[in-house]
Amino acid sequence: MEFITERLILRPWQESDAERLFEYAKDPEVGPIAGWPVHTSVENSLDIIRNVLSVDETYAVCLKDDNKVIGSIGLIPPMQSHTKAAADEIEIGYWLGMPFWGNGYIPEAVKRLQQHAFEDLGCNAMWCGYYDGNEKSKRCQEKCGFIYHHTEENKPCALMGDVRKEHFTRLTKEAWAINEQKKPVVLFVHGKGGSATEADHYRKLFPEHEVVGFDYQAETPWDCINEFQAQADALLLESESIILVAHSIGAFFVMHALSEKQIHRAYFISPIVDMEKLISDMMLWANVTDQDLQEKKIIETSFGEMLSWDYLSWVRAHPIKWNVPTEILYGGQDNLTSRDTIDAFAKNHGANLTIMEDGEHWFHTEEQMTFVDAWIKNRS
Repeated sequence: MEFITERLILRPWQESDAERLFEYAKDPEVGPIAGWPVHTSVENSLDIIRNVLSVDETYAVCLKDDNKVIGSIGLIPPMQSHTKAAADEIEIGYWLGMPFWGNGYIPEAVKRLQQHAFEDLGCNAMWCGYYDGNEKSKRCQEKCGFIYHHTEENKPCALMGDVRKEHFTRLTKEAWAINEQKKPVVLFVHGKGGSATEADHYRKLFPEHEVVGFDYQAETPWDCINEFQAQADALLLESESIILVAHSIGAFFVMHALSEKQIHRAYFISPIVDMEKLISDMMLWANVTDQDLQEKKIIETSFGEMLSWDYLSWVRAHPIKWNVPTEILYGGQDNLTSRDTIDAFAKNHGANLTIMEDGEHWFHTEEQMTFVDAWIKNRS
């Protein structure tokens, strides 16, 4: 059996996957925290494929683009469950190669197997667990609708030969069905000088969703966090997740404020993805050094921008951490973000990048907005 999602293929493991498996399973950051030892050789990985991963309902997680393994996911029957699963319940387990962390791949795979378990296998609940300290797995489970159930102390971890504290979460079929019926709400976040009324343009592109324009007041990333999170929390009271459409600095604020929220997908138009580089470029244009800015704290430039030492210091101390499936539209004539910068961000965060060669940072002409509309329709 094989499952295809938006970006992934979940398929049975093959012996030809051994080298790829070893590449990621030899990493001490991957297996031990999930309860299994690092692989010691390609032969060891081949043996694991033959004797562990070839059971029913265990799947290699592969990128759709090349069908190459990046991780594993599987359903564990009640008699093998790590906790007290009933006969009509099932447990799910997973891991992902470290180079692919932070791109939302495992939540995407988990949600597909939730559908399989509840609709095809007739399960009434799904369990998942994580060892104490595995915050990445905890956040993944929260994003997939699992609710904390209980903790088991002094839990033997046979493969690692130690004793651990394990936390368990659970999702019922009823709760899953309710979540599935809730359509994501679209949150529009404007760029500098924009307004929430720009959201009107996007309502025709998301006819089955409520589209909400967000007129935020924050002017700095540290001020935006509470304001943006409060807006997201209010929307998530009625919706299972959020679809983001964000422009320019609005996308920059979103990535700092909402990376841990239930974001289904993001559409970024001319996003600011490296604020430190942008500020450094502006300093160069204004002939301002680090020492100048540190001494004066704030410098007004001839081109209308205010340079702030506090702002520069903050972005240097807070790199972007973004793990949401993301589409980026970039204008080839963008005067704020270079092609190399946007290429690097897209590669490092697993985002899909579309380029309108004669587009600008501010997409506003009829031709440009027609391109925006077609881009969203094709990527939805």
